[in-house]
Amino acid sequence: MRSSVADRITDKLVSKEIIISKNRDLYTYGLKQGMVMIINLATILVIGIVLHMVWESIIFIITYVPLRSNAGGCHAKTQVRCYMYSVAMITATLICIKIVSWTGVICMSLTLVAGTIIFFLAPVEAVNKPLSQTEEALYKKRTHISLGLFIFLVLLFCYIGQLVISICIMMGFVVVSIMLVLGRVTNQLNRTKK
Repeated sequence: MRSSVADRITDKLVSKEIIISKNRDLYTYGLKQGMVMIINLATILVIGIVLHMVWESIIFIITYVPLRSNAGGCHAKTQVRCYMYSVAMITATLICIKIVSWTGVICMSLTLVAGTIIFFLAPVEAVNKPLSQTEEALYKKRTHISLGLFIFLVLLFCYIGQLVISICIMMGFVVVSIMLVLGRVTNQLNRTKK
């Protein structure tokens, strides 16, 4: 029995012959993922509003999402856990941006350290979704391109006196680098258990 919103929408699209029934599962999955993304983005904006840090949350996410999508790292076992961890992570990150006495030197140093970790560790595959050599090469290339672009932006915004923007981008690096290290450690522990 189909009961989720995505299932009902997909059934409606099939009944109106907008999509063919053999592709039902693919469309249902896509709709569910789209809804999850919308809920996540709305949550991030709400956290940003509550902390009076809307622009900071947007800049952080613009950095974090493409890097994390390509670099991989530690993953939660369920979508609910992923959501809860994400809420905690974005809240902690924004509070950190707000309360730490940041300087250009600290920002650049953390950018260098986190960027180096990302450069050498990415991509880190999920335990249940190993990467082929082709996928690994593609994700590595995408990660390196994103990393280069964001490092340029950190330098640019530091240079023009917009340190807060550089800090938000740098925090994206820091969180992704932590996720990569955790992902590597988790993968290693899972391999030794087998």
